Amino acid sequence: MYGHERTLVNEMKGRPFVLLGVNSDKEKTRAKEAVKDNNLNWRSWWDKSTQGDISSSFQIRGWPTIFLIDHEGVIQAKNLRGSQLDTAIEQLVARAEGDGAEGGLFISEWRTFEDSQGKFQVEARLVGMEGGEVILLRRSDQVEINVPLSRLSKRDQSFSRTEIKRLNAMNRL
Repeated sequence: MYGHERTLVNEMKGRPFVLLGVNSDKEKTRAKEAVKDNNLNWRSWWDKSTQGDISSSFQIRGWPTIFLIDHEGVIQAKNLRGSQLDTAIEQLVARAEGDGAEGGLFISEWRTFEDSQGKFQVEARLVGMEGGEVILLRRSDQVEINVPLSRLSKRDQSFSRTEIKRLNAMNRL
C-alpha cells in the first residue's frame, strides 16, 4: 500500500519535497506500530482519532486524503492519485526549485551564537551536533564550523540541545 510513497520520498531526496502523514488510530502505540510495520520513510503525526485536531482543521471526511501543498504553503490540489499526482508533484517541485527553494535536511533559522565569555559572536544556523560539538553553518561564507558545546553561552547551549532534538525528529527517516 505504501510502496509508491516510499519510492517517491527516495526519488525526491535532496529536492524541495516533503511527504507528511497523519495517522488517526485511536491509540498512539498503534500509530507507532503502523509506521514501523509499514516501513514509512516520512514524518507521520498521530491525530488521536478521525475527529482529531488535524482531521477537523482540514475537514477530512475520508481516508486517505491527499493535499498537495506548494513551497509557499498554498494547497494546490486535493485527492490526486497515480500519474496525475506524480505529474503535479514534479511540476510543483520544479517550480519551487525555479524559485530557489532547496531540499535536504532541516536546519535551524539564522541566529547569533555567542561564546561563554561574550567575546565572540557568529551568525549561523545549527546544522547538527556530534561528539560534544555543535555544527554551525556560518552565514558570512557558508562554511560549516564545529564549536564545542561547552564554549557557547548558557543560552546558546540550551537552544542547541532543544533545537537538535527538534531537527532530529524532523529529519528522521
